[in-house]
Amino acid sequence: MENSTELRKVVYNLLLTQIQFGAYGCGDKLPTMEETSIRLHVSIDTVRTAYLKLKEEGYISLSKNVGATVKVNYGSQETERFIQSFFALRKTAIIDLASAMRPLFGNAQWTGLKNASAETLRAIESLSSGEAVAAPYAMLEHLNQKYSALGNTLLMRLVWQVFMFMHDPFFSIKENLWYFDQFADYLPEVLALCRHKDWPALRVTADQAMDQLSLALNRFYASKITMPPPEQQIAFAWSSYPKSQLCYTFAMELLIAISRGVYPAGSLLPSQQALATQRGVSLSTARRALELLGSVGAVKSAKYVGTRVVPFDSVTENSDFTNPVLQRRLLDMAEALQAFALSCREVSLLTLSSLDGASAAGLCEELKAHKRWRRGETLPYFILDLITKHAPYQAIRTIYAELLRQHFWGYALLGMKGGHEAINATYDPYFDALTGALEKSDYTQFSNTLEGLMLYELRSNVNILSRLGIAGVENIFVPTESET
Repeated sequence: MENSTELRKVVYNLLLTQIQFGAYGCGDKLPTMEETSIRLHVSIDTVRTAYLKLKEEGYISLSKNVGATVKVNYGSQETERFIQSFFALRKTAIIDLASAMRPLFGNAQWTGLKNASAETLRAIESLSSGEAVAAPYAMLEHLNQKYSALGNTLLMRLVWQVFMFMHDPFFSIKENLWYFDQFADYLPEVLALCRHKDWPALRVTADQAMDQLSLALNRFYASKITMPPPEQQIAFAWSSYPKSQLCYTFAMELLIAISRGVYPAGSLLPSQQALATQRGVSLSTARRALELLGSVGAVKSAKYVGTRVVPFDSVTENSDFTNPVLQRRLLDMAEALQAFALSCREVSLLTLSSLDGASAAGLCEELKAHKRWRRGETLPYFILDLITKHAPYQAIRTIYAELLRQHFWGYALLGMKGGHEAINATYDPYFDALTGALEKSDYTQFSNTLEGLMLYELRSNVNILSRLGIAGVENIFVPTESET
């Protein structure tokens, strides 16, 4: 996991919530730091910082011989107030996120289970006998095992964040397991279907489980949470980057402007100060954005001259693929493409079905106009950006917007995909199929075409990274169209 400062805050809040919800009462021992580190898949330093903060604020005592022991003694009324306040503050975000789970993760989870090794299935089976108090932790480990065949660390960071925001608080209330009594045999059924390779039935069962979670959360709010939500609620957030995102966003905006000819090849970009003033960002953000553009070969800076836009056919040779940071970001890009490939069909179908006729027609016109720019390589970003902006659930908009940031790094690979004519010849059929489907309001065809496009993007970029010798790319699972 990355972004240790944020992780420490998340782990601290999780442990505090469990204490306030009564999962650990006065005198109870918390898991050891080592156990919590393993269960949450974070470093021991992250856990230690969280435990020390809990001690400093008087929630626990710490000793070498005894470990961490809860000091506070909350009565049932206090515990109930904590529960009411916590879930009221997050009501909109939790219900929205639960509703978005199936389109975002259903296909990915099914694909992960379908390709799970015998060892992974045995690991899932061994977890099904865990004690109720460890249910949230066991659930996180189940999720890790279900997605492990995909080899996608970026996706797992997202799954972790979703778990910490929604699953763990909900299942830290032991009574909430009651909502799932009728679905108690879910895991044995999944394991049996995997071993019998009954993939259609597995998909139905996995989807039902996600639907059950959404229904359970809605029933929980309707029957349990009586406190009205405040005007300002806590939203679900996830960062695909370990540090500040603003420079990445700014760099992507500049890259799009370069692609559209706003800054032609060979021309000089405005100065750092001018860019900062034009876009309303700090000088350091503008400087960092230009450094990012340089790392993907889009620009080249020279002292006393300025920052010059690199011609399209020279981008790749201007990139330093030996740079470890660029290598890691290229892997993130490929992992984001896999996440899109495994979810875009359901997300786009859901999104288009939620639009009125005029809005769908507007998307069609935007797509046609984009084709006239003759920059076919930008089609995946453009169409996914449109889907992101119109998605009916905030969770989808948040997650897709973050995944799209990773698309930036693929610019470094353009020189390996041929010249403009060859690239446009590759993407023109996708343009035509997508616009044709929109014109006929055939959203199923549109979604299937988009999935095919993203699978092509994933395959082609993974192949390029393999040729470059980028370590780790061999772990990224590349599904075929028949597998999705």
